[in-house]
This record gives sequence, structure tokens and C-alpha cells, in this order.
Amino acid sequence: MRRVVYSEYEQKYEDNGMDGNKVWELVEQGEALFLGFGVDYEEFDGGPGNYSTAIIELEDGTIKNVPVQNVRFIK
Repeated sequence: MRRVVYSEYEQKYEDNGMDGNKVWELVEQGEALFLGFGVDYEEFDGGPGNYSTAIIELEDGTIKNVPVQNVRFIK
């Protein structure tokens, strides 16, 4: 199995001198094992939108389904 580094979006607050804006920042979470590709969806007013995912296993045995653009293969 191949090893990957995966990232997830975390909510941050940007100090703009006012009340602060919520922004999402992509942050590396760590290494995992790549198990395969999958598909997930998000609901919109016009129906579901499908997107490709990577199925990964974390070191504690947890399985995650993350968007493929959030995964980087390593040696």
C-alpha cells in the first residue's frame, strides 16, 4: 500500500480590525495508508454534486474518505 499525506480544512478567524471573518484553511493532518479511490457527493439546490475521493487508513485504524485534492502521495 502507498503512503500519503492528507489535509483537511480547518476554520480560522481572520483579524480584520472589525468582528473577524471566518475563513477555511487547508492544513496537513499527517500520514496515512492509501486504500483506493471512491466517490462522495454534496447536496445542492439543483441536486447532488459528485466528486472523487481517496479512501485512507489512519495510524489508529480509522478509515476516512477525503477529497482527492487533499491527498499527496509520498515515497
